[in-house]
Amino acid sequence: MVTPLLIRPCTPAELPALVGLLDEEFIFSKGRRLSLATRLPTALHAGNCPNILLACRGDEIAACIVIKRFDWIAPERNWRGAMIGLVYTRPSERGQGLASRLLRAAEEKLRADGTAFAVLWTAQPEFYRRLGWASSDRGVFGTYASAGGSAAGCTPADVGAIEALRLHGPGAHMPRSAASYRTLPLPAERLELLARPDGAAYAIYGVQADRAFVYEFGGEPSGYAALWRDICAAPRTVYINARHGSAAQQWLAAVPGIGWHDQALAMWLPLAEPACARHFGGWYVPFLDRI
Repeated sequence: MVTPLLIRPCTPAELPALVGLLDEEFIFSKGRRLSLATRLPTALHAGNCPNILLACRGDEIAACIVIKRFDWIAPERNWRGAMIGLVYTRPSERGQGLASRLLRAAEEKLRADGTAFAVLWTAQPEFYRRLGWASSDRGVFGTYASAGGSAAGCTPADVGAIEALRLHGPGAHMPRSAASYRTLPLPAERLELLARPDGAAYAIYGVQADRAFVYEFGGEPSGYAALWRDICAAPRTVYINARHGSAAQQWLAAVPGIGWHDQALAMWLPLAEPACARHFGGWYVPFLDRI
């Protein structure tokens, strides 16, 4: 007899076992390093267990979905948002629609508590489109081959100083905690926070072997040249994630040798406040904030 399936929140006691399943699927089976619990400290922690939904057969985890709630501070008003990630189904349970059931359960949960919208990032948009999600991505991706050179002498950035610059910048954003700055997006193995000596501009990027992954430039554009010079001081391939038309992307677009293409990863779902959907085309969530 097949054990009935139950969808429910994860408990703190179950979290280590869940992380083990996710690590095997997304990290170790792909030759990567560092557990997702280390990489995603704002999502995979005991305090967020009410927002981690499991599909279980008895004591066995069959599938899961992780929700991260956030405040979205936009020029027009503030919104309550939620991002969805780490959609996982145990191999023996695939093909039974468990991911769809978990997504529907997450949607019902978020709609009921007044969450305005949800966002996720995927390379399989058709699956989510069938569930009502809509694609809209302001992101662009750049690639640059650095031959190396002399550094400009930028210094490690202070988290508080970065946050102050972010909160005074244009456009929508979400406030970050200290844990947010320990996030380490795949496949990077080290996060660097860099500031111009006068503190007027900063860069956030990840490093993995001979590759660098730029997640964010902020502050005064006059400081971007020094930050870029330091990032490119070592011979490496530099990958750039940016919002199309942002001050950082406009500055980088003038750098010879960077090849650009659009990203098409973000998908959005209006929930308790459908009117927010009209803004999706202009919103962009930086990589450091994602799950």
